Amino acid sequence: MSEAVRTPKLPLATKVAYGVADLGINVFVIFKGLLVFAFLVQFSGVDPALAGWVTSAVLVIDVITDPLMGWISDRTGGRFGRRHPYIISGAVLMALLMIVTFAVPAGLSETAAALWVFIFFAAGSVAFTMVTIPYSSLTVELTDNPDERATMTGWRMAAAGIGILLTGGAFPILIDPNGLALSHAAAMMVYAPIVVATIWIAAFATFGRRQTDAMEPVGFGTQVRAALRNRRFVVLVIIYGAQTFGIAFITLGIPFAAAELIISSGATGVMATVWVLGSFSTAFALFILGSMLSQAVWVTLSKAIGKQATFVGGTLYYGIVMLGFFFVLPSSEAIATGTTNLGLITLFIFLIGAANGCYQQLPWSIMPDLVDWSAERESFQVAGSFSGLWLLGQKVGNAIAPLVLGQLLALYGWISTTNGGDVTQSPAAVDALRWALTLVPAGLMFISVPIYLLFDRMAAQSQK
Repeated sequence: MSEAVRTPKLPLATKVAYGVADLGINVFVIFKGLLVFAFLVQFSGVDPALAGWVTSAVLVIDVITDPLMGWISDRTGGRFGRRHPYIISGAVLMALLMIVTFAVPAGLSETAAALWVFIFFAAGSVAFTMVTIPYSSLTVELTDNPDERATMTGWRMAAAGIGILLTGGAFPILIDPNGLALSHAAAMMVYAPIVVATIWIAAFATFGRRQTDAMEPVGFGTQVRAALRNRRFVVLVIIYGAQTFGIAFITLGIPFAAAELIISSGATGVMATVWVLGSFSTAFALFILGSMLSQAVWVTLSKAIGKQATFVGGTLYYGIVMLGFFFVLPSSEAIATGTTNLGLITLFIFLIGAANGCYQQLPWSIMPDLVDWSAERESFQVAGSFSGLWLLGQKVGNAIAPLVLGQLLALYGWISTTNGGDVTQSPAAVDALRWALTLVPAGLMFISVPIYLLFDRMAAQSQK
C-alpha cells in the first residue's frame, strides 16, 4: 500500500498556467464534436448517415487509445518526465492534423471525401489523446489537496470556455461567404498557433514539478482491475458518459439548429446582433458566456454544500432548462407562420451554458478525490491509467452520439449539401432535430440523477 504524501501548496501562477492548456485542447474538442460532422454534411455533400459512421468510427478509436496512453505515460521515464514529452509533441501534431483534415481535395466523390476526413481525423484524435491523458494525470500529481484541485479545475473550465468560444463562435464567421470567406483548412490555420502556444504554456509552467521516473512495471490488466475495484469511480465514469451522450446531441445539433430553428432575419434592437453575427456564432457566444460566468458559482457551491450535492443539483437544473428549451424552440409549423421568440431562445441558450458549466467542472473535480482512494490502497501509481479510464465514458458517449444523430436525421430525410446548408429541409426533419436537440439530453439528465445517487451510495458502502 502506498503512503500518502502531502504536496506543498501550488502557486496561483502555476494553477492558472496549468488551466490555460484547456483553451487549446478545447479547440480540438469543438473541431471533433461540432465542426467535423457539420463539415461533412453541410460542406462536403456527405449523407448524414455516412457522416455519422465516419465521426463515430474515429471516436471509437479514442475509446481504445485513451487507457493505453495512460498506461504508456506511466511507463515513461527520463529527464523530461512521464507526461511532458507527450503533451509537447502531441500539441504540434494535433494542430497540423486539424488543418489537413479539412484540406479535402476538390472533386472527390462523397465516399472519397469521407475517407479523407476519416484518415486524418483519426490521426488527429490520436495526437489529441497524447495531450489530454498525460495532461489530466497532472491534476492528481501536482497536488493532493481537494480544494486546490477544485480551483485548478475552475481555471481549466474558464480556459475551456474561451477555447470553445473562439472556435465555435468565431470559426463560422471566418468561413462565412459574407465574412472572410476562408476555406475550412485556412480558417483552422488561424487556430493552430493558439493550440500549440496554450498547451506549451501549461507544459513548461509545470515542468519543474514533473515526475521524472518511470513507474514500476505493472501490467495493463492489473491497472484496469485496480480501477474496477474503485466502484465509486466506475459509477462516475458511467454517469458522466451517459450525460456526455446527451450533451453531444446539443453540440452536434447547434449548426443545424442555427440554420433551421433560430430564425433571426429581420431582427431589430438588441436582437439584431444575432442577425449581424449569425445565429451559429451568437448561440455559441451565449452558451459559452453562460458557462464561463457560472464557473465561480459552481466552485462556491461545491465548497459550501459539497461537490456531490452541487453535481446533482446542477444536473437537475440542466434537465429542466433543456425541457424548457424544447417549448421555446419553434416547431416547423411555428417557423412557417413566423411565430418564433428570438429573445426567449437566446435567454435559454445562456441558461443552458450555465448548466453546462456544472457538467464541465464538477465531475472533473470529483474524479481526483476518488482516485485518491485507490492511490492509498494500491502498491503502484494509478494516475495515468485512471486518467485514461476516466475519459472512457466520455469518449463512448461522444462516439455513439454522431452515429445516432446521423441515422436519425437521415431517417427523417435530412438533405446534405456542399454550400453550407442552404436548402429547404422537410418539416419532419426539422421537428426531429428539435426534439433530438432538447428532449434526449433532458431525459438523460433526469434519469442519471437517481441512478448516480443509488449506485454511488452502494459503491461507497462496499468500499468502507
